[in-house]
This record gives sequence, structure tokens and C-alpha cells, in this order.
Amino acid sequence: MTLLEEIKNDAVNSSSDLGALLRKCKVLAARLNSKPLEDWLLWESNGYPDNVDVPDYRKWPLELKGHFSGPFGSGLRNAPIPWISLPPEAKELQDYHCRQSIASIEQTVKDGKVDTLQVPTGDLNVVLGMNVYEGQNCLQAWAEFGKGNLVELLNAVRNRILDFSLAIWKEEPTAGSNINGTGPEIEPARVEQIINTTVYGGAVNVIGSSQDSQFTINIKPNDVESLENFLREKGIHDQDIHELSKALKKDTPPTSKDQLGSHVSKWVGNMVKKASEGSWNIGIGAAGNLLAEAISKFYGF
Repeated sequence: MTLLEEIKNDAVNSSSDLGALLRKCKVLAARLNSKPLEDWLLWESNGYPDNVDVPDYRKWPLELKGHFSGPFGSGLRNAPIPWISLPPEAKELQDYHCRQSIASIEQTVKDGKVDTLQVPTGDLNVVLGMNVYEGQNCLQAWAEFGKGNLVELLNAVRNRILDFSLAIWKEEPTAGSNINGTGPEIEPARVEQIINTTVYGGAVNVIGSSQDSQFTINIKPNDVESLENFLREKGIHDQDIHELSKALKKDTPPTSKDQLGSHVSKWVGNMVKKASEGSWNIGIGAAGNLLAEAISKFYGF
């Protein structure tokens, strides 16, 4: 069995050790004299350094949560924090770039103790303060994602190895088998082209930890009636819609979709709280996304 056939078989076998598969691919990359492939394998094996952008399958959205404390012993625990509440300098927390090595990720996936993983957010709780839920001070804030994202990452790497090995095999079934560099091989330029298509190209669907929902937004800029009708269709009560209308009048129109006024931001936070309490029949993750997009459409973004 050739090295290329071994790689194909191991890539198909989901129970095979992915770390060992990467090491076999390193041998193949050396024999094919492919620097791009060697780099990718190195980063997947050892982790991505800060000066290297991670591939799309290593990027996914985060869900922000926190603990809050209010007057008279009131408070909220594990409450969702709408991204719309974040100041511009904290918007980078929306997406997670996974730089861990494959071995580290595999070990995390095997650990069955937790279904979600937390990402530290520094002093974000201090930045948020009283600006999320009315009358509630943020004591602690963190970001999290579902372990399913890591599972999909491992699948993405395995699938890319399979796609690459199959593409090379179609070009030359014995590629990488000649230790001394003699016999039929593939030109480095063609190898690089295959790598760009099968390894760096394409898109991967990942599983998020939030409850996302698909919705079509048909709101005209600065048209309050179209905004109110849309929110009413999504199950928001007239009283809440009226409160939003008042908040829109109090705030100065923002210059970007990430800089909503304080009154509107607080309204969004209160609505997400209602979703978490079950008084608005919508998933928590979908609630924040829906409101942020609807209000952005109203402002013309």
C-alpha cells in the first residue's frame, strides 16, 4: 500500500488518530516538495501562531453571557448579553478564532464533562456596567461556544486531507511513493493549485451554541410603521413596541450599526431578558440577532 493510499484510508476512517494522519501527510508534503502544505500541517499540528490568520473553519460566533446584580436582592445569572450592547472596541469578541493544536482539540472533545466552553473577556463586566439590563449591574461577563464547533473543526481537517489526497491520487496514483525522488511525480505548481482548492478553499458549516432562527427582514429605512409591523409579526407586544418607538426618538441616529444609542440598547437588553424568561416566545440567540438586524435596517444599515 502506498503512502497516498494509507492517507486516504485513514482520512475515511473516522476512528483513526488524526494526529498520526497529519504526520503521514507531513511525509507526503516533503516528498511532493510542497511548502504550502507543510505550513498548513505544521499549524494544524502545533497550533496557529498569532501572526497567521486561521482558516474559516476555525472561526465561529460566540454567545455572550453574564451575572448581574440589582437593587433589593434582585439579579440575573447566566443572562444573555446582546452584542448590540457592546461598545465598538469590544466588537472583536463576537467571533472566536481557534488557534489550538489538533491534539489539544481532540482531548477537549473527548472530555465529556461540559457541552460548552468559555472564553475569557477580561474586564468586559466593568465596561458594560449598567448598560445591558435596566437597573442591573454586570458583575461577571464571559463568552462561550458549543463543543460541536470543535467536532466540526476536526471533521473539516479530516475532510480536507481526504479531498487533497483524492485529488493528488487522480493526478498521479503513485505520487509521494518515491523516497529518492525518482519516477512520476506532480509539478509543485499543480500541487499548490490542488492545495488552494481542497485545503484553503471551500466553506464549512459549524454548529453554534446559540439558538439561531431564519427570518426575512423587510423594513424600510426610517419607516417606523414597517419596523413596528415586523416586530409585531415576531410576537412582540404593542407595549414593548411603543417603548422602542420612544427610545428611538430619544437617541441620536447612530453613524454605524455597531453604535446604537443607550436607550435603544437598553430596550434590546430588556427584550432579550424577556426571551430568556419565556415571556417572549423566541430563542434567546435568535432574539438578539433579530432585534439587532431589524433596528439596523430601520437606521439604513
